[in-house]
Amino acid sequence: MRILEVSNFMPPHPGGIEIMVETLFQGLRERGHDVRWISGATPEPPGVSDARVRVAAWNWLERNLHVPMPVWAPSGWRQLDALVREVDVVHAHDCLYLSSAMTAALCRRHRKPLLITQHVGEVPYGGVLDTVQDVAYRTLGRAVLMSATEVVTYSPHVQAYFSRVGLKRSLRLIPLGFSPRFQPLAPEARRRARAAFGLSESAPLVLFAARLVPKKGVSLVAEVQRRLAPEGIRLVVAGDGPLASEIEGLTGTDHLRQVDHARMHELYACADVLLLPSRGEGLPLTLQEGMLTGLPAVVSTDPSFTANVSDAPGVLRVEGADALAAAVRSLLASPPPREQVARWGRERWGLERFITDYEQTLARLAR
Repeated sequence: MRILEVSNFMPPHPGGIEIMVETLFQGLRERGHDVRWISGATPEPPGVSDARVRVAAWNWLERNLHVPMPVWAPSGWRQLDALVREVDVVHAHDCLYLSSAMTAALCRRHRKPLLITQHVGEVPYGGVLDTVQDVAYRTLGRAVLMSATEVVTYSPHVQAYFSRVGLKRSLRLIPLGFSPRFQPLAPEARRRARAAFGLSESAPLVLFAARLVPKKGVSLVAEVQRRLAPEGIRLVVAGDGPLASEIEGLTGTDHLRQVDHARMHELYACADVLLLPSRGEGLPLTLQEGMLTGLPAVVSTDPSFTANVSDAPGVLRVEGADALAAAVRSLLASPPPREQVARWGRERWGLERFITDYEQTLARLAR
């Protein structure tokens, strides 16, 4: 098949959508398909390389309001139009992005089948942005999703959200898949990984791996660490963003900034507990990748976590800094076997099943 992937960004821009599309892009190419991928260029310069098309885009909204919504230059829309004409089937990601809306319009014009993966539902930005988001989902978002040939997601709570906003079609579930490198490591390998990252060999390590933006709960993580640091517990932060100042100078904290995704399995192996009190998620790749390495986790009661990991071993869902700190202490004191946590994840997030489900869906639409 000739397949076109359309997203707001691609690596090295950080984010779960970027990693998911990268995994699918590589998996489908390995199976012999001609896969192209177009997105905004940030942070790379515009250009074409290895079937990846990076277009010039204005990214003010992400830099200033933490809203990942690049506005492509006219040359980008022309490149998108040309690619839609050439392929058999198009796959876009999330309905509110301008790139997805334009892709839907071009697919209608050129009579090309369109698959949309809806990654998230409501994201709590706060204030007027929440109202804007709600109106956008009920208008533009609903129109884009209704124009698609098929819509899929990987979380039941996303299905429920779009039912509430009046979408008159179902979203089919396709669970995510991950590289086999995400698996438990032996104790000696974990010690070597700590040394490679320059982390303490003996202190309990709590990992927070996310973009440093409000929805990830950065302020809450800092509050939790202020409670845990006097007990000798260290916080490892992997990520960067506009709220980095809340992490800088935090007692007992190692800020690694942006870690290459190819090394994230080693970082998960270093940690004893993952802390992720985020809101407005689809299902964070950080949580899934960490669990596949056997890492227990403390998360919020966000609908994503409730819908997907409420029965998972080694995952505690709580609210508030005191409860989060207490949950971390509990997992440090009595950790579940890492293989038990990993086995639960493997049963749900297999790589080959993920690639096959998308391959079969795209083939059916292309026919």
